[in-house]
Parts: sequence; structure tokens; C-alpha cells
Amino acid sequence: MASFFGHLCGGAAVSAAAALGVASLRWAQPDQIQALFVLGVIGGLLPDIDSDNSTPVRVIFTLLGVAIAFLVSFSFAEDAPILKLAVIWSAVFLVVRFGIFELFSRLTVHRGVWHSWLAAAFAALFAVDCAYHLGGFSAWESWLAGLFVALGYLTHLCLDEIASVDLLRNRVKRSFGTALKPFSIASPAASAAMFAGVILLGYLAPSMEPLARAASRAHLDSLPLAFWGSQPSAIKRE
Repeated sequence: MASFFGHLCGGAAVSAAAALGVASLRWAQPDQIQALFVLGVIGGLLPDIDSDNSTPVRVIFTLLGVAIAFLVSFSFAEDAPILKLAVIWSAVFLVVRFGIFELFSRLTVHRGVWHSWLAAAFAALFAVDCAYHLGGFSAWESWLAGLFVALGYLTHLCLDEIASVDLLRNRVKRSFGTALKPFSIASPAASAAMFAGVILLGYLAPSMEPLARAASRAHLDSLPLAFWGSQPSAIKRE
């Protein structure tokens, strides 16, 4: 499989290209584009959340702890005093960084269900729901966040599969096919639980109408300028 540094660089490169695309389409503000880039990088590290190597996993859970702690804190920002916000942030961070980390380390197997398309959907929808329900972001901003997480996640899976092919020795490693798979056949219970989680997160997710409008506008904007007579304006967001 690809190294931690390789996943970090790969996720950063793909997320940077996607962020530039979002910027050129004027789909987000400059500060939002920076946040989307970070989410893409985090998504590129997430599949190794079940890794046997403790260093990458600790980095991943530290980043997750910080991100989720800020989202939860922001949801109380209007009513709670600064001291209470600090306590909330610290409590959420400690639960994620140490409590959930310990749970994952005991229950997960590397290259299991977390290396699958199903897990990419779960991570993306989790980001969407956190941004929308905890962070108070709009449906459009929340879906953008989820898409960047999914993009980084799938980049990681693709890099792992590419690393499973040894072109110099003209052979395929035994790890081939264990990363880029729909779900984990070896862990049917975990796959079923994650599928149920995807259904629940999808039910809680905001409307996808902003995505549909953006896709329609992007298609129209790709037509020659002669068709329009002038460049169409950027789509308005909710």
C-alpha cells in the first residue's frame, strides 16, 4: 500500500486541484475554499483509521478531534460564554482523540470495511451532517464539504490499489483488490452496520437540490460563449 506521506501528498494534490476548480466556478468564498482543501486532505487520510501503525492513526484522530470539537463548539457559540465553549471543545476533543480512538483500535481490522466505497459514502455523509446540523452551514456548503471528504477518501483507495501493482517486477501483490472494493465481504457484520449508518446519515442529510442546480449550471456554462452572447453569471447559493 502507499505510505502515509504518499497519501498525504496525493490527497493534497487532488484536493488542491478540486479547490482550484471550485474557485474558478465561484462556488465558494476564498476562506471556504481553504477549509475545503483541508477537508480533502483529511479525507485522504481517513481510510487508514483502521491501520495497525499507530502514528498515522493518532494523527488522523487528532485532526478529527480538532475538527469535530470546533463544529460542536460553533453550534453553542451564540449562547454559551467563552469558558463553557472551551470546556465543550476540550471534552469533545478528548472523547474523539482517546475514547473513540481506543474503540477503533480494538474493533477494526486494517483493509477491512474502512477500505471500501461504502466507507467513503459514510465518511462523506458524516461530514455533510456535521457541517449542516452542528456547524450551521448551508446545504450547499455542507455538500461541498462532504464531496471533498469523499474525493480525498477515494484518492486514498486508488493510491493503495496502484501501489498493489509492482510494475518493475511485473507482478501483482496479494493486497490487490483489498482497498478499492464496494464493501468488505470478509466483514459482513461491519459492512451491514456501515450500510445502515449510510442510510441513517443520508436520511438526516440536507436537500441535494443545490447540487442539482450547480450541476445543471456547470453544464450550461460549458457551452460556447457564442451560444449565450455573454458569460453566464455564477450560480447563487443558499
